[in-house]
Amino acid sequence: MTFGERLYKLRKDKNISQEELADLLDVSRQSISKWENDNAYPEMTRLLFMSDFFNVSLDYLMRGVEETESDQETTSYEARGLLTVWNCFVSNLSNKQRKLLMILYVLLICVCIAVIVSFIYGMGYVIGETIANIQNSINY
Repeated sequence: MTFGERLYKLRKDKNISQEELADLLDVSRQSISKWENDNAYPEMTRLLFMSDFFNVSLDYLMRGVEETESDQETTSYEARGLLTVWNCFVSNLSNKQRKLLMILYVLLICVCIAVIVSFIYGMGYVIGETIANIQNSINY
């Protein structure tokens, strides 16, 4: 069985149309048709999504290799850390999305600086008031 045949079977088993799968993957219906006819292959990010969506391994999706229960236990996906997940997320962004993310970083840094400055100013005011009250109580 080829990749295209497996994809067709998985899609039919899930009872979704090429159009619906295309919408989920953010591709054209023609792309799904090409994949199912083995005229083209999807990108890795889309393969990963399909693997999760159809609840099958990448080995099964791409090579038709069935997993046994013991294999599933040892090959289950686990995020190895926040940085790994974040790097995967960022690597799949378009250039426009990366620019927007950089703007968000800058805004977040500005907000953090504003909060810190406000806190320091507020604490300075409270400390100054306390010192003034102590001085006033000493003078009387």
